[in-house]
Amino acid sequence: MSWPALTPIRHGLAAGLAALLLGGCSLPRMIDSEVESFVGAPAAVAGATYRFERLPSQQALGAAQNQTEALAEAALGRAGLVRDDAHARYSVQVGVKVLQFQPAPRRQPHFGGPLVSANGTLYTPAPLLALEPPWYSHTVHFLMRDIASAQIAYETTASFDGPWSDSVNLLPTIMDAALQGYPNPPQGLHKVVIELPAHRPRER
Repeated sequence: MSWPALTPIRHGLAAGLAALLLGGCSLPRMIDSEVESFVGAPAAVAGATYRFERLPSQQALGAAQNQTEALAEAALGRAGLVRDDAHARYSVQVGVKVLQFQPAPRRQPHFGGPLVSANGTLYTPAPLLALEPPWYSHTVHFLMRDIASAQIAYETTASFDGPWSDSVNLLPTIMDAALQGYPNPPQGLHKVVIELPAHRPRER
């Protein structure tokens, strides 16, 4: 038994929806990040200077870590911090983790009564499983340490799960969410919603 083909209209809608979900290029998006921040002792101060510090595992990432730190430098600047490698008050470690996962399939309900098979038997079709497109989890973590005392001054983590894989566009917004309220962030786990404006797709 063969399934009926999609009509051109339905096919166009499906293709358009897939392009919107995967690319996220045509409309603004509301990025709702889960954020949790901690203030150390002594507490972090506004407008401080910093330099980046890498863990051995981050040293091995090479160009990827360079890109992460470039995005982080812009976000830290928006939070009022100033990069000054020669006269830094804080060292900053920044890490990014991106994971792809498959949401649990949803059951499509069957509407209507029993059907009649070819031999005349009545039966009720079982609900169909609808396969979900993959989702992506983006997590950003900042750790700021006072260089003079080696004490942690600030730590913050932000994570966002959604159907978009364009990490270069998503990460600046998630970093802004992680640093929102610095150096006096809200206490406990909370949600930060930031609008990510529409962007034009890159030319290939």
